[in-house]
Amino acid sequence: MSHAVLAGKRVSLRPFREGDSAAMEAWYEEAVAVAGIPHPRPLSRSAGEGRSVDSLSGSVLIVERVGESGPIGVLEFQVAGGWLTVGFIGLAKAYRGWGYGSEAVRLLEEWALSEGMAERFRAEIPVRRGLGLYFWLRLGYRPKEPSGGRDTMEMVRET
Repeated sequence: MSHAVLAGKRVSLRPFREGDSAAMEAWYEEAVAVAGIPHPRPLSRSAGEGRSVDSLSGSVLIVERVGESGPIGVLEFQVAGGWLTVGFIGLAKAYRGWGYGSEAVRLLEEWALSEGMAERFRAEIPVRRGLGLYFWLRLGYRPKEPSGGRDTMEMVRET
């Protein structure tokens, strides 16, 4: 998805661009905290005044509302061995609970399926985040067998 934009009914996904960090500054850290992620990602590497995407990650997408410009969310993913793994999805507080995150994940899954890149999907969530569990369950994911004592749970869905 080098420069393409994926458009759904209410959201679109596009690659991270210069200037997105500044536009996300007001809500990003809070979204990371709500998600229960132990470190801020994908904006993990210091770059002068602001932050930038880690240069090793080419799989960071910005979530925007269709017809508007400016990030309302961010989605980090990887594709390997037929699996698409969502490492992080975070939305600005005002856009949570309205289905924008769900639509963004579905859009990404549809793209991966249509490109023949993945037929199985997974996400890791902190075990103490009930809303995160509910989010993935609503999308048709199920918990994978637990591997005792971990702070995260793997959620999976196969087509």
